[in-house]
Amino acid sequence: MKKISLLLYYLFASNFPSYWWPGGPLFNTIRIALLRNVIGIGIGNKIQKGIYVGSGNGVKIGNNCQINERVRLDNVEIGNNVMIARECIVLGKTHLNSDVDVPMADQGRSEAFTSYIEDDVWLGLRVIVMPGVRIGKGSIVGAGAVVTKDIPAFTIWGGVPAKFIKSRI
Repeated sequence: MKKISLLLYYLFASNFPSYWWPGGPLFNTIRIALLRNVIGIGIGNKIQKGIYVGSGNGVKIGNNCQINERVRLDNVEIGNNVMIARECIVLGKTHLNSDVDVPMADQGRSEAFTSYIEDDVWLGLRVIVMPGVRIGKGSIVGAGAVVTKDIPAFTIWGGVPAKFIKSRI
């Protein structure tokens, strides 16, 4: 059932119009119904078109999340009330590169590392989250940032690599 749901999701449902279009809530319901057979997903979510979850391994989404167009998720656990803007990427693996005598393309990939996006987080447009990073509760990551290390709760970060900007409390 998982493979059939994944196939139907990628062939049809991932390309249905977004939530905001006429009929969008129905398309959202279909997307979520198919994804529920593939990944862990809570209730009250808005999943827009073009979301990529790979084979679904290691992807979990909490309740009341907004995940916008063309987001790519790999090995990530997302909490509740999270907002993810368009074209964000959460990576689960990287390429190995430690042996300078072997082409990087021949060194394989790292093991999968799970990233954690805690409750009430907002990721701005085109944020990239590297494997194994934890983004703390109530944090904001500015557009275009590359998150390479853990982010404490209730803080605002931005830049490449992402740097602390200020606290929210």
